[in-house]
Amino acid sequence: MTYATLTARDSTDGPDDRPLRWFFGVPFRARTYLNLCYLLLAFPLGIVYFTAVTIGFSLGFGLLVTLVGLPLLVLTLIGTTVLAAFDARLTSHLVGVNAPLPESLRAENPRSLSRAEDGVLDALAALVTAPTTWTSLVLVVAKFVYGILAFTVIVTAGSLVLAALAAPLVYADPTITYTVGAYDVETLPAALVVSAAGVLGGFLAMHLWNGLAIAGGRLSAALLEVGPSKPTR
Repeated sequence: MTYATLTARDSTDGPDDRPLRWFFGVPFRARTYLNLCYLLLAFPLGIVYFTAVTIGFSLGFGLLVTLVGLPLLVLTLIGTTVLAAFDARLTSHLVGVNAPLPESLRAENPRSLSRAEDGVLDALAALVTAPTTWTSLVLVVAKFVYGILAFTVIVTAGSLVLAALAAPLVYADPTITYTVGAYDVETLPAALVVSAAGVLGGFLAMHLWNGLAIAGGRLSAALLEVGPSKPTR
């Protein structure tokens, strides 16, 4: 079993076992809120990752003509793997997808930065040549895009659901024109129908968030599994 696997199945039946229970039980599962937390963190973390890496590489390349540039680039690579490792742990704990650490930070790797059994220079050489160092760079950049997507999906879906749920409370307000598509909601029965659609939309939104979180977790795991030393368990 590879790392890009859900660590444990939810206690609630899956969609192939009892689809109704699976669908309507989504707000009562802890995993739903852990996934939502993961999505909410993706946007600010993506900004931090992208900003840190961009500044590090920009300064490093800009200062290559001095003695500072090369060490700064190496430190940026190390920092990139640390950020990827943090994201791997976050993915494992919140989404339930086991994501391995970058090779240069794996405890079982004798050439890792923490062990460096053949010396610091050998560990740094292993850092530069390890495929997961560069896929870690892809990961922290992709996290920026993923964070924007996650934020957009949460805000859009959440706003639509809340607006539909509020229909019975606001449809009669003379200062508000409540419309669904081209249809004006002007009666209580119509508002109740819209609100009921909002309840259904809430269940759909939670499943959408779960799917997006799992997709992000599996992407992170896949990027950190590359290379000849892909771990298994």
